Amino acid sequence: MPARRNPFSHRLSTTLVISVLYPLGPAAIILAPMIVGGVMDSYGFSDQQAGTVASMEGLGLVVASIFASLWIRKIAWTRVLFVSLLLLAAINIISANLSEFSDLLISRTLTGFLGGTVFAVAVVALGDNQQPDRAFGVGQVVQGAMMFLAFIAAPYLMQLSGVGGLFYMLAGASLLMLVVLIWFPDQGLDRSEAMEQSSGESGNTLLIWLGLIASFVFFINVFGFWAFVERIGHAAQLSAATIGLALGVAQIAAIFGALAAAVAGDRYGRSLPLMIVMVAESVVLWVLIGEFGAKVFFVGTSVFQAMFMLAVSYQMGAIARIDIKGRYLVLMTAAQGIGAAVGPSLAAALITESDDYSGINLMAGICCVASILLFLFIIRRSNQAVRS
Repeated sequence: MPARRNPFSHRLSTTLVISVLYPLGPAAIILAPMIVGGVMDSYGFSDQQAGTVASMEGLGLVVASIFASLWIRKIAWTRVLFVSLLLLAAINIISANLSEFSDLLISRTLTGFLGGTVFAVAVVALGDNQQPDRAFGVGQVVQGAMMFLAFIAAPYLMQLSGVGGLFYMLAGASLLMLVVLIWFPDQGLDRSEAMEQSSGESGNTLLIWLGLIASFVFFINVFGFWAFVERIGHAAQLSAATIGLALGVAQIAAIFGALAAAVAGDRYGRSLPLMIVMVAESVVLWVLIGEFGAKVFFVGTSVFQAMFMLAVSYQMGAIARIDIKGRYLVLMTAAQGIGAAVGPSLAAALITESDDYSGINLMAGICCVASILLFLFIIRRSNQAVRS
């Protein structure tokens, strides 16, 4: 019987293979600014309807993550991924040919579920690495590079086929990812023995659940703001081309944020990077209120995305550190997905009739500070447990 391919490895090649698949799961959620604007322009959806479409994508991801916690260590990953990728491509094609609000809600919920299944496998596979901070950093670097290309292509695809062009792009990406399965690990391992030998750390269930809550709140911040950042730019009288280019450049900046985590690992601890994120995001959310120029929008969105990638790498690493049996890490995608689902709907409810988006920025800032402070508490308590 051939030996099972093992993702629990320091090898960069294995991490890169996993990382190529990693961005596909949340791709539609990351593209939410373009999808939200697209359904409003193409189909005349209201702010609330467009936000709900984005939220249902996140809801599908949540449900998939919860289900994944039941089978993630029991079923061969490549089989699940093969079926999920084929269905994901098919339903994205169907979405491209729908225009009714109710129909799109159903189709985008299904794509969220299938994308969430892909994402859950990739997250757990990266978490099985003995250096999870770096592994997630590499995953975020690849995600940033791929989403940069997606944001650059999005305006041109939308000119040709409306918002349906984005769904066709996601379908094509799903089919291309089938090639990656040739080298993808078949199934992960129980990390408990290896992590106990390498770090001597024991898990703390209470801290893990606090981490899930903190991650949920942080993703409300990110996706509540990010889902409407295109509309925020539009309200500031920026052109569609300027907004699209700025969001594309933001993906390049995201690469550098992720690269910082991949290179630094835990060399400077986890608290310092997260404190930097808290301050930087708060400043961005403040300056992107009301009227501002293109340069401010470019810098603001770039800093926001860089800090997002930096934060996620260290947040996932913090949970992987204390979840030595790997049972809860997959639920991080559920917590993130719930936040991604709640964020756009909550943000949409804060928009005034005069298209004032400042309430979104305030909400996002409060969630950012609260979540980072909770992660700082978790890191401090886990460090104290190790020292004792």
